[in-house]
Parts: sequence; C-alpha cells; structure tokens
Amino acid sequence: MIVEPLFDGTAVLVPEMWAGSDWTAHRHLLDGDGRLVVPVGAFLVHVGERLVLLDAGVGEVNDEMFDGGHLLVSLAAAGVDPVDIDTIIVSHLHSDHMGWLERDGEAVFANATIHIGAADWTYFVDELGNGRRRADRLRTLSDHVSLIDHDGTVIAPGITTRATPGHTPGHTSTVISSGKERLMVLGDALHCPAQLTEPEWQFVFDVDPVLAVNTREALLREAEQPGTALLPCHFPGMQSARLLPGTGARRWVLG
Repeated sequence: MIVEPLFDGTAVLVPEMWAGSDWTAHRHLLDGDGRLVVPVGAFLVHVGERLVLLDAGVGEVNDEMFDGGHLLVSLAAAGVDPVDIDTIIVSHLHSDHMGWLERDGEAVFANATIHIGAADWTYFVDELGNGRRRADRLRTLSDHVSLIDHDGTVIAPGITTRATPGHTPGHTSTVISSGKERLMVLGDALHCPAQLTEPEWQFVFDVDPVLAVNTREALLREAEQPGTALLPCHFPGMQSARLLPGTGARRWVLG
C-alpha cells in the first residue's frame, strides 16, 4: 500500500489561534513574522487497483489565510486523473478539506464515492453549521455521498475509519493497516507538531474544544503502540510523526 501527499497550497495560522498556548519551546515552528505557514492538501492511497483520496484540499482560494489551487496539478504529477479516483474519505467539512469536491456545481471526482461522517453532514448540511453556501455546495454532491455512521467502517482492504470528534461533530480519521504497521491519518485532530506534546491546546475552530482535547490525548496514547504512526494534514512537509520508544519521555520524530 502506497500513501502519497498531494500539495494544494498553504495556510497561514497565528499562535493566538490556540487558547492557552505558550510557544517558548516551539518557536522553531514559527516564521520570521511569528506565524505558522502550514501545508494544505490531501493524501493519495494506492490499494491494489483502487485509488483512494483522503481529503480534498482547499480549492482555488486565495485570501488572507489560504493560498490554494494546486491539487489537480499535484494529482497529475502523480500520474492520476480525477476520474481515476474511486473513493474519497473526507475527515471533516471545513473548507480546506473539501475544497475540490465540487467545482461550478459539478463533482470534480465524477467516479468517486465520497465518505463523510454522518454527524458532520447533519451539522454542516442539514443544520447549516457554517452557512447556506457551503451546505448548498455539498448538496450538489448528494448522489456521490455515503455517510459514515459508525466507528470502524471498512472502506477498502486495509482502510478503516476512526471516529475522532471534537474539531467537528463527525470528524473522522482513517486507519491504514499493513501487516503490523498502522498509519493513522488524522485530518485536523492535530493541527501542528506542538500539539504532540501540548494536546491540551484548544484550537479556535474546534467545535467542541473539550472533546477535541480528549480525542487528541486518546490518539497520542494509541500512538504509543509499536508500529503506529500519526499523519495529520498540516504537519511540515505533510509528514507523519512517530513516537521514539525508550526515551523516558514522549519524544516524536517527523518523517
């Protein structure tokens, strides 16, 4: 099984977005202006003859936070056309994870089934949680959508979902298993490497901040198991993190 990062653009975040955060030990993550410039994108998973896309970038957005629009170019560089994608798992329905699902009222990945957490669909579409425009965009994709309504849903051989709510009500991570190795693709359950050691930091866009902290702490405990790596969407270089064993304290390595 092969997992490839697909770059779509960048997002600019500021430390004040994390409540109660002290960045003294994490200044190396900030640029010269004291900001975090993080990647935005998706991950392409090759499962036999199947092509699975995890998240869908921010799309053609250029504003004070996002500079996007490169996902289809990245996909082409990987030798893949949008019509080749047969499965998409969307971690949650914030704009930088669903941006390329729809374009001008049409599904960008015309042959793909789009798997979305049922609680996110309820919040963002049925209840207009982030406004009518986003809900209307998503409704155009209804024929492509399959809602995930229970934990541990098998999407493809070696690929299952994990309910990781808090950032959004139906936030869903993806567990990719091969032999004794597991890669947990976390969406926005973690936003930056600082949260590997500061899981109590609450992010401004967490819908349920307390639940998000509990989810993060549970994921970090799970990552202590041998053969387990974490892959959030916005880590530098879209790299995974793995706990270094036997150090007496939690130490993480990226890559």
